Amino acid sequence: MIYMATSSISATSSAFSAATSNLNKTTTDTDKTTSKSSLTKVTDASIKNSLGKYTGVTLDVIDQLIEADPLSTRKTSDQDLIKSLNEQTSAWKNISASLSDLKRALNYLKDDDQYYTKATSSSNQSVATITADTTAGIGNYSIKVSQLATSMKISGGIPAALGTSDADSSQKLNLTGSLTLTSNVGSATLNIDASQNINDIANAINKLTVTTKDDKGNDVVKSLGITAIVVANHLVLRSVATGKDNTISVSSSDNTADSLGLGSSQIRTVAGQDAVFNIDGYDLTSASNTVTNAINGATISLNGLSTKEADGSLAETNLNVVNDTSYLHAAVQNFVDKYNATMKYLNEYTKIDTSTDDLDEKKNGVLEDDSAASRLKSELSHLAISLGVDTNSKTGQKIDTGMTSSQLGISVDRDGIMSLDSEKLEKAINGGNGIETIKNFFYNTTGRITKEEHGYVTGFLATIKTYNEPDYLHNTKGIINDKLEMYASQIKDLNSDVTDLESRLSEKRKSLINQYSAVDAAMENAEAMLKQIDDWFKTDNDNK
Repeated sequence: MIYMATSSISATSSAFSAATSNLNKTTTDTDKTTSKSSLTKVTDASIKNSLGKYTGVTLDVIDQLIEADPLSTRKTSDQDLIKSLNEQTSAWKNISASLSDLKRALNYLKDDDQYYTKATSSSNQSVATITADTTAGIGNYSIKVSQLATSMKISGGIPAALGTSDADSSQKLNLTGSLTLTSNVGSATLNIDASQNINDIANAINKLTVTTKDDKGNDVVKSLGITAIVVANHLVLRSVATGKDNTISVSSSDNTADSLGLGSSQIRTVAGQDAVFNIDGYDLTSASNTVTNAINGATISLNGLSTKEADGSLAETNLNVVNDTSYLHAAVQNFVDKYNATMKYLNEYTKIDTSTDDLDEKKNGVLEDDSAASRLKSELSHLAISLGVDTNSKTGQKIDTGMTSSQLGISVDRDGIMSLDSEKLEKAINGGNGIETIKNFFYNTTGRITKEEHGYVTGFLATIKTYNEPDYLHNTKGIINDKLEMYASQIKDLNSDVTDLESRLSEKRKSLINQYSAVDAAMENAEAMLKQIDDWFKTDNDNK
């Protein structure tokens, strides 16, 4: 009996030694993570109930060991760097989008429409109105309208099949034949069958087309330009085009025209007439009531006749054309807003917190150490303050634009934020500088063969291109895109490293759990054996 007890103690001691040996090996070799324990995988909840019963090493202690492991420190460092790179990526994406908006605003300032769009008015719209494009000159024009342009009209007789004006127009005419209709556009043939009534024929005339050639020799299908209506069972044809020279005619090689009341002896014709009017003392005529060739860049719509004054003369209608400065105001304000949006991003991302000296409490911008962001901010601020001198990019020659940004009401504060004095801009527009000078300040081109661009917007556009657009000559996608690609590559590598570290730390954690669980199990077995030995000795003493 004593021999057996001694053997059990020896076996328990051996198991404990083996367990502690494995524990020492695991805790000293941090690079080897594969556990040789036969313990099966168990959940943290079940582990908490058994781990540390004898050793005092609980799951929380193991997690603290893992957290203090150099691999955890490295993982945290990688994750912090990933967070920083993601913040920098987001910052540069915001800047890039803002620069794109600024570019669109600058391109508006290159557009002639912003400077030369015209506003028009009429003192009597029932007589005439006027519209003008950017090429029209500003001025006030006097117009008198004595005659409006009209179109030629052909009124036919009642078709023989109907007989009277109050007959049912929906009844079939039982007429078979064809008509040839001619206008200023061309000629077309209308084939008529016995099933058609007078309304069907009028609708068919309205749909007639002719095929003509365009400037390139391609076929173009156009409306014949003759409209037809039925009035008390009479066909009435009218030319769409007005003017005395835009005539229409109808004929047939059989009796079809006569049967429809459109024979030469049956029709009543009213000739078209040209519009007659006077602009600033010049007597003019027009085949159309829409006049495009009287004032350069302007279209005049003749709407009615001028009334007669007491002395018998025609009353004047004043047509006014002025520059519509609202477009330029809106374009400059839009530029200011988009510039400020970009500058606010740059101020936020590059700021240095001076409210504290504690590095851990400082709230600096995510691009505080980014030289490209600081350089962009400096360049934009410098460009915003124009002294009215532009440098020829090819020759280096200084060109005086004749204006400064300050004269146009543009000012910049110490943070690079821009403001616009609208009254000052309006004064510059309406003052001695004129629209042309202001246009040339913002943007102009010189050279017939090789176009050279100058002006306030060109410096901004060049800077935006450097940061936001590819430069194939220098094999770069632009400063911002190159940065974003670099960040993406770094984030990808760091995420891969974090995944690997998490895997290694997980294996370490499992190994520590297995090893300390083995020690607890060995000590539990030893305690059980000692109790059994104690029971044996007690039993042996009792037997004595």
